[in-house]
Amino acid sequence: MPKFTVVVPVYNVQDYIDECVNSILTQTFEDWELVLVDDGSPDNCPAICDAYAQKDKRVKVIHKTNGGLSDARNCGLDNASGDYVVFMDSDDYWNQQNAFERLNEQIELFNSDIVIFGCTDFNNKTGETIVSRTGYNLDLIRSASKEETLHYLMSTKMIPGGATIFAFRRSLCNEHGIRFHLGIQDEDYDFVMGIFYYSKVISAIDDPFYSYRHSRDGSITGTSNINMIHGIDYTVNKWFPITEKMTDAVIRRDYQNYLAFVYTTGFVVAGRMSGDKKKDAIALMKKNRFILKYGYWKKTKLTKIGSAVCGMKLFATLAAKYFDRTHIR
Repeated sequence: MPKFTVVVPVYNVQDYIDECVNSILTQTFEDWELVLVDDGSPDNCPAICDAYAQKDKRVKVIHKTNGGLSDARNCGLDNASGDYVVFMDSDDYWNQQNAFERLNEQIELFNSDIVIFGCTDFNNKTGETIVSRTGYNLDLIRSASKEETLHYLMSTKMIPGGATIFAFRRSLCNEHGIRFHLGIQDEDYDFVMGIFYYSKVISAIDDPFYSYRHSRDGSITGTSNINMIHGIDYTVNKWFPITEKMTDAVIRRDYQNYLAFVYTTGFVVAGRMSGDKKKDAIALMKKNRFILKYGYWKKTKLTKIGSAVCGMKLFATLAAKYFDRTHIR
């Protein structure tokens, strides 16, 4: 049984898959397996994946009909055998060869259920790189209780917004039935909230070794569709009743604030739409507007006020324009 399993869903990335896979193959720590889930990719990716499996027995390839990112990740989880799992998107890569070593150090020191790491944004069009996530309060995380650490991460928005910048103990998924929900997008919020809630020991390193590729032709980043709104709707409706039963008042408040933040992201998504699609998205968001009253972050409070003054439709349009001007897509 390997120490780590890296799960990589693969779809239509023949120009980038080599960099992704090679960033794992060249790791100095060698006790790992790589599960490449070919999600019915129509390009040359299936053959590329098979070639890697023939060269290195630690590489496993699963060919399946297209089911989307959540389905591919779940398939990878179901076929993983490592003690710990890390997700990687197939157009991204690790920029340090000692990444596994650094993760393993934390696991050996703290018996971690989760190890968070940093991230570097790479603009595929300009070649610009920016360290987008680092600066964790390592002293606090190393000395605090799980509840104190979770409060720190949730209240400061340092909890990962996606599933690719932390390693987690695989048994957490099996013990608590944690999987990616099918048929939606923005599914990472639900998965992350579950993994972190049920963990017992969280640790972190500042190394920004995960390189996240922006501005790639064909990427879904920066696009919008109703399945993203359904994902937000699913997360709020699943987790709000859970938070109401949480006995720790601080964690309950933090989780409800985070749900309010997740809800606000729907304004950007809806604002990029038009016509009936935008109308349907706004109608779905109106059902969960109540969650905004639980937000304590400044931008969440401003969203509550702005959407009330401008109306949800106009505010969504303004929110999307602001976001797209201030963020790499």
